[in-house]
Amino acid sequence: MLATGDAAPQAGPRSSMGGSMQRAMSVPRTALLLFAALVACAGVVEVLDLGFVALNARKLVLPRFDVRLMPYHDPRFTLRNHYLRRYEAAPRIIFTGDSRTMDSFDPEVIGGTLGVKPELFFNFVTGSQAIGFAREAFIPHLVETGKAPRYVVYGVTPDWLVNRRATRDLIARYKGSLAYRLSHPATGDRVERALTGVLARRLALYRYRADLIMYELLPDLRCWFLGDCYVRWAHFDPIHFKRLAYLDGVQTRYGYGPWDLSNHTGEYYGGRRFTETDHVDRVNLIGLIHDMRRAGITPVLLVMPMHPTFDRVHEPVMSRNYREMEAVARDEGVDVLHPPGDYSDARLFTDGHHHTLRGSAYFSRDIAPLLRPYL
Repeated sequence: MLATGDAAPQAGPRSSMGGSMQRAMSVPRTALLLFAALVACAGVVEVLDLGFVALNARKLVLPRFDVRLMPYHDPRFTLRNHYLRRYEAAPRIIFTGDSRTMDSFDPEVIGGTLGVKPELFFNFVTGSQAIGFAREAFIPHLVETGKAPRYVVYGVTPDWLVNRRATRDLIARYKGSLAYRLSHPATGDRVERALTGVLARRLALYRYRADLIMYELLPDLRCWFLGDCYVRWAHFDPIHFKRLAYLDGVQTRYGYGPWDLSNHTGEYYGGRRFTETDHVDRVNLIGLIHDMRRAGITPVLLVMPMHPTFDRVHEPVMSRNYREMEAVARDEGVDVLHPPGDYSDARLFTDGHHHTLRGSAYFSRDIAPLLRPYL
């Protein structure tokens, strides 16, 4: 025993070393557990991602999209970009314009009518396109892909000729898309950009997380709990939102997107889409022509036919704007093509300005001879 006041024995060097070693060993053990948990979580995410891709391939989830692809602002643009890049050589002619172009130019019918391969053509419609989008986004995009054609044929509609705020929004959405940002890295946090790139290229769930919520989960919940499952448009039969999304994503490998919903009339039943204050965006049209020629692409303007019921609602402004467009084309030496066919049959249209399958086949055969000089 120790006498009162005697000092307690101090731990020896070995005892201190053993405690330090235990503490040192506990740190790697914690790190290993954390690493194992991260690996397990990564494995679960990979499995979920594979399931997401498989369900999408069966068109059960996000049927409008192909989630294997890096997304641009519009799934139809994303898919057409994918198909164009798969062309062995650039097509001779690319058709573009707004939605009236999407369901009208069928390269297979045009090629068959002319006795040439459909690969000479590609339909790269970009939704609600206007002149400004074509100039600031579409033509630079074609040049960057390395698949710029000799000719771009614009399906000219009265709406396409007008400069609207929605056009600026569309350009901003294109340049804000994940695919664009990854191919045009801006200044900023390099680590954050690198991490975004890795996740985007690895995981479809990351690429399409916002679309999964907006176009799948929320509509599903609305359908399940509120019974709101059908889209209802005037003069159209109600259509399930999943069916509509599937039809909106149908494309051929030549970019043609048929749009043939069941409707009660092919006549135009809407209001005026533009007024006498809406003139041709002359500055951007001239700028587009000059930009294309500097890029080695020749512009051609083809006036899209509408049903007479559409024309009656929009005259005389529509004819005035076409005259303004023709004047610019004449001054700049740009060809303007007019389909010679008869488009008074309402069965050629779903709503007076978008073609049915019948209308697309008729239109494609009608304009094919006009394209022969460009081959």
